[in-house]
This record gives sequence, structure tokens and C-alpha cells, in this order.
Amino acid sequence: MQITHLNIQRVRNLKTVALQELQPFNVFYGVNGSGKTSILEAIHLLATGRSFRTHIPKHYIQQHAQDAIVFAQSVSDKIGMQKLISGEQIIKLNGDHIATQGQLARLLPLQMIDPLSTDIIDHGAKPRRQLLDWLMFHVEPDFYQTWQFYSRALKQRNSLLKNQRNLSLQDLEPWNEILSRYGEMLHLQRLSIVEQWQQYLAQDLAYLLPNVEIKLDYQAGFHTELGLLHDLTQHHQKDLDRRYTEYGPHRADLRLRTPIGDADVVLSRGQKKLLIIALKLSQIAMLHGCNKETVVLLDDLTAELDLTAQQRLIGRLSQLGSQVFITTLDHEAVQTHLHDLSISYQLFNVENGEVRLVTQ
Repeated sequence: MQITHLNIQRVRNLKTVALQELQPFNVFYGVNGSGKTSILEAIHLLATGRSFRTHIPKHYIQQHAQDAIVFAQSVSDKIGMQKLISGEQIIKLNGDHIATQGQLARLLPLQMIDPLSTDIIDHGAKPRRQLLDWLMFHVEPDFYQTWQFYSRALKQRNSLLKNQRNLSLQDLEPWNEILSRYGEMLHLQRLSIVEQWQQYLAQDLAYLLPNVEIKLDYQAGFHTELGLLHDLTQHHQKDLDRRYTEYGPHRADLRLRTPIGDADVVLSRGQKKLLIIALKLSQIAMLHGCNKETVVLLDDLTAELDLTAQQRLIGRLSQLGSQVFITTLDHEAVQTHLHDLSISYQLFNVENGEVRLVTQ
């Protein structure tokens, strides 16, 4: 889905935003605090149901307002989200209420690229696992349902461990069997996708980091040679003591290996940023191979990437058919890249929460 119209109401300091005839690339510039990133935040809220800045709705809903609304239209679809200050939300697709955010997420695959962040590499397993599962959700049809079954069983097992003492192995046997069945399925699905992803990653690494070799090392979160059921039963007492489930796909990791050590240890900060971009570009390429186009939020493009990296990133996103929303302090540099690459774009000035189309 490529967005042609975007309306935003009551998000942070933004005045009512009504953008029309959006292009493959859309550039928003203005001073810090003007509201540029809030536009990206609103799109992220629509596609995922959450902000990338905070999990508390009252922090992005305007003061004294009870809700925020984001509406987008493509050639064929209209989607809308009303986020209430209570955290509840109302979602519509072509005028009809829909129950789950997942339906919008499938229609509007969204990737956030933040050149300032190295969290995926430096901050533990969770962000890497989330990165992998974003890809799984969009390219593996059975993943979401399998993950739901697994998550429900995990929640029930953890609840028993937390609230009841002296549970016997027999008490947990039904949950162990369900958890191991769906956990093994998740593991095989992830393993298959990681193998495919590695091939796409190699292409984007050659483009952005030609002198760096990275291997994706998927770690299942349990001993695969013995099976998840074995770990759940053998470590029964440990789970009782800790009062949560230690082994399973919810503990999986995706390590990034170089020939001389883990990426988080041996790469420079600049290399880490380019690696994260390569990881996300390769995911976008994999979706593109499945005839799915991704909407990309590119925050503060010119902040830490040099001119060559900026142009390569823009060029690659254009090749992959992505629709891109860019924020920047240096719109002239971005315009130069877009002109050099013959890419259609719209330019918007953001000032004190007002968004104005700039005639080119």
C-alpha cells in the first residue's frame, strides 16, 4: 500500500495535517522541535498501533485532548486509527471496523530506519528478535498463528509458575506439551527464514559495507538437539525457583557474527549504523521479492550518514519500490540526491506544528 493522502489530528504539537498527492519520496524539513518526527510517529501509530517514542498515549496525544486520529488513503484502500488516551483504539479499513492491528500491519508493512540508533546490535536479544519476527510476520504465512498459540500457552505456564507453589511436573505437563509443539514449529519457521534472509543480506552488505562479512547466527532459545520438551522437563525446578519459563523461542537470539568476533564488539559505531541499515534493507528486499512493498520512515537522514551513504540508501530504497518519508535538517542535500537519482518527491516545510507543501 502506497499512501496518497494522509491526515493527522491531535498528535503532539502538530496542527491538523492534510497531505495530498504524496509521492514515492516525501521530505519534511524544519528546525528541531518543529514537528517533523511527529509526522513519522503518526504513520507508525497507524501501521503498528504504537509510537516508536513512548508506550504511553497521553505523551503523544495533545494536551487536553482525549484522542488522536490518523487516516491514510491509497488508490484502493482507506485506513484509519483513533487512539484514545486510555490506550484503547478504534481501527477501520474501508469504513469497516476491524478487530486487530495485525490486519493493518499486513496491509501497510512499515520499516523504521534511524541512522542514530545502534540498539539492534548493542542492546541485547530482544530488539534482534523483534527484527526477525517483523520479517516472519510478513513473509511466513503460518508464523502469526503459531506465535499466538505459543504465546498463550507461555502466558498460562508463567502464570502458574508465578502464582502457585510446589507445582509438580504433572501439573505442568499439558502446558509443556503445547509449548513444545508450537515452540518447535516456530523454531523451524524462523530457521528457514533466516537462511533466506542471509542471501539478501549479503547483497546489501556488498553495497553498503563491502569489506565486512556478517553471518546471521540464529539461536533457538533451547537445546534443539534434545528438543524443547526435554528442556522444560529437565529444568522444571529451575523454572519453579525463578517463577518463569527459561527455555523456548521467546528467549531466542539472532547473533551477528564476523570472522573475528561478534559485530557489537568488533565493528565501529559507523559500521554498526550501516549494518543496521543493511539488515533492514535486506528485509525490505525480501518483501519486495514476495511482491510486498514497504513504507519506510527515515528519521534525520543527514544526521550521521555521509553523502555517499545517504545517496546509496535513497537509491536502494527507490530500487525496492518503497515509499519513503524522510525528515532532515538539510533538505538541500536530500533534494540533490533525489534529483541526481531522478526520483519523484514532495517537499514539505514543518514550522511550529504546521506542515506546508513547498512548490519546486
